Amino acid sequence: MDDKRGSIIWLNAVFMTISTLAIITRLLTRALLVRLVGTDDVLITVAFFFALGASSLNILTTKYGEGLHIEHLKNVPAYSQTMVLTGLFYNICQMFIKLSYLALYLRLSPNKTFRLILYTTMALVCCYGIPAATISMLQCRPLAKLWSPHMPGSCIDIGAFHISITVINMVLDMTVFVLPIPVLWAIKLPRRQRLSLVGVFGVGVLLASAFRLKCLITLLNTPSFRSDNTWTTVDSLNWSCIELHLALLISCTAAFKALLQRCLPGLLGTYGSKSRSRRRSTYHQSVGDSYGLQSRGGNVGNFKAAVSANTNEVLETGSQEHIVENSERIGYATTVSIQSSSTTAVDGGATFHTH
Repeated sequence: MDDKRGSIIWLNAVFMTISTLAIITRLLTRALLVRLVGTDDVLITVAFFFALGASSLNILTTKYGEGLHIEHLKNVPAYSQTMVLTGLFYNICQMFIKLSYLALYLRLSPNKTFRLILYTTMALVCCYGIPAATISMLQCRPLAKLWSPHMPGSCIDIGAFHISITVINMVLDMTVFVLPIPVLWAIKLPRRQRLSLVGVFGVGVLLASAFRLKCLITLLNTPSFRSDNTWTTVDSLNWSCIELHLALLISCTAAFKALLQRCLPGLLGTYGSKSRSRRRSTYHQSVGDSYGLQSRGGNVGNFKAAVSANTNEVLETGSQEHIVENSERIGYATTVSIQSSSTTAVDGGATFHTH
């Protein structure tokens, strides 16, 4: 008997495991090492739970006959309802993944025009994601017509719907991929590191989306598409799984690098240079935070504030973590006069560091 259920189960199980480890690593790195959990981390965590839900539903469909030929289909209503929920989780997950990337980009530059474009793109992503999720739940009116074709009512052209949302999704993926390139390319880093930074923001996801679109087109042109859909939809289902989890994994790559630099500095050979760079840098404080700089029994004078809200102060590592850490910051150059019992005053360019 032809059986593709194994490919659905192991593919989703493997990606669920890898994504879980990746998201946990990201959150721990951001909370304990970087000590900055941002909106992008919250959004990607929401996306992660929807991805887990979509993959779990993919596996559940095999219980009812997905991966087998149509004659082995069991419990048609349960199968149809599970597939509808899978589409709902997929579309919501896609929306939150894109919002997470865009929220990250907001920390790359304080430029008002750039930020306006990002907010506009966020609105477009929501205008795509919410209707797509809603329509996936309302394919037929009434919904029961989906598994009872002879019931009075109407259904949308499901093939055209899937093609259209996949194309729109690819356009939005391309937009999300292109938006940060001017900012990242302006960073004073070696060309190889700039290329790697640009690449990490979505090449894999675009490829997965392209393969999924190809599978959909091939599927719709297959004569047995509707008559044997439990068998013919497997490839498209698997590529949707790859697409979601690959986007999650790519979003965590910077956290992997930051963790390796801290735990295994010799492996990348950059943590030492990072520390030296920080020792040479002046004290930087995030916008919105304030600290009182005061020496015990001394006077603070000649306090000078200089705005350094740009992304050029990126360390040699080229890590995305450091890019967003150094964005939108205010640098303070201060000369501290310390009063002691043996000397009148000692002037020096004191350097303060925060991590």
